[in-house]
Parts: sequence; C-alpha cells; structure tokens
Amino acid sequence: MSNDTWLMRLRFYSTPGDSFMVAIESAVTIKSDSIAMTDEQKFLFDVNGWLLLEGVLSPAECAAVRRHLYDGGDPFSGPAQELLDHPAVTGVLNEILSDGKLNSDYWNFRCESSGPSIRKNGFIPGSTAKPHVVKPPQGAGPMSFTCHNGHIYSGLTRVVWELNPVEHGDGGTLFMSGAHKSNFAFPPSVRELDNQYLHSYSCSEGSVFIFTESLLHASTAWKSAKYDRVSIFSAYNSVWAQWHKLNLDPAKIATMPRKRQSLFRGVYAIDFHRKPSPIGNVEYRPDNQAL
Repeated sequence: MSNDTWLMRLRFYSTPGDSFMVAIESAVTIKSDSIAMTDEQKFLFDVNGWLLLEGVLSPAECAAVRRHLYDGGDPFSGPAQELLDHPAVTGVLNEILSDGKLNSDYWNFRCESSGPSIRKNGFIPGSTAKPHVVKPPQGAGPMSFTCHNGHIYSGLTRVVWELNPVEHGDGGTLFMSGAHKSNFAFPPSVRELDNQYLHSYSCSEGSVFIFTESLLHASTAWKSAKYDRVSIFSAYNSVWAQWHKLNLDPAKIATMPRKRQSLFRGVYAIDFHRKPSPIGNVEYRPDNQAL
C-alpha cells in the first residue's frame, strides 16, 4: 500500500477463535498531517472503546522501524520518531483528547510515554496479563473515558503500532469491548487471565490499534513461530492531565520538528503569569517540558 493511502478495518475475534464482527473497510487518502475522524469512527470508538487502522505503514516503512528497534533504537529517534504524530493517528487523538481545532503549529494533546516491545515465541507477560484499566470507569477523573453532547474525551489513550503481522491467536493485546462504559463494578470473572470475555485482533504489518485505557485490557503470551511481535506502545493524554512520568532527554526533543516538540510540553492549560496577557499552553520550550 502506498504512503498516501491507508486502509481502515475494524474487526475482532473471540478468544476461542470465532470471528463475529467485521465493521468497516475503507480506503482513506492522506493529504495533510492529520486525518479527521469520520462520524462512523466516532460512533464505533464510543461504543467499543477502540479502533484498528490497518495497513497504515508500507512494508518498507515497517522494515526501517523494525531495524531501528532491533538495533536498540527508541521511539523518539530515527524512523520510529515519525510515528509519534503520524497523520493516521493525530486526527483521532485531536478528536478524543481535545476540544480544540487542528492547528498548523502545535498539537492539542501530549505524548507522555512511548516504548518498544519485541516479543519472541514463548514470551510470557508479567503483571499486565491480568485484565486492568488505568482507573475504573465507574468513577470519574481526568484519566477516565466520557462522552457528552457528541464529544468524546478518552482520557489516557494507548496507541499500539504493530510492525509485523498479527495473526489470529498469536497473542495481540486482549480487550473487552464496551467495558470502558461500565456502570457496575467488574465481576471477578472478567478479571481472570485469558477469560472468555476478552477478545483480540489480527492485522497486517504497519497497522495501529488505538484504545482508551479505561477499556479493560491485558497482555497475553506470544505464540507465533513465524514472526516476533514488534510493537511500539505509546500513551497520549490531554494537555492538562498526566499519568506517566517520562523524563525524556531534552536533547532528543531538540532533534524533532517544532510541531512534534509540542507533544512534550508542560502539563497545564493556561499561564496567567505570561505578560502582557495570559497565554494558553501550546508551545514546547526547555522551561516548559513535562516531567
């Protein structure tokens, strides 16, 4: 698939292997640094708590990022850095983490963590194997998913780049669709390891899985002998909320384009001390960096 077109396909499978949903499949041409969410995407993200965008990266792009990660590179440098604000995800993130319009100079949301993951056949996860959420959706807070008057606020949001194919049953991220909107406490059965209520996905290399961390989700063993699971897990949040402490080296931020740098600015909405008038938090500077 060319760099100018990506395919969106929403589909998931029950853990035993029954395919029971294929929601949409459509081609979208990229003509800017952001692709706005469609009404259909908004509806499905609100109902399910996740989107799977398939085939976003070309095979050549995937190969370059994989080489970078296998050589010890991180998501903040080399070809992986381009994924921090890839057009396929920035329109989604602007819609679900901001009430501002897209701007040519800065992003209306922040990146607060990003880490590579290379899982070989036989990989067994640690504590993340237990289904979990950032904060129970039955409560309220800056990390929690809400939707009012046709506007989504996703809270802490995870973006997972899959740089190798993920086939059904291989061990992709598990999740329980709709759990982000639960009004009742989670029963013990849905918190058990690899339980029957959890689902996963299959996708081609270069796909990206986006979900609210209010969604019940978990890691599971990687079972593929054909491919390593080579992924980048990034977390995004509002400009006025923070969950992870990143401590990113300012020298790495300095290598980024100015707009990408704004992903790492400080955590607040407005600065009343700026003269001659208060100013919103839109710009990264060495003295305005998230911890």
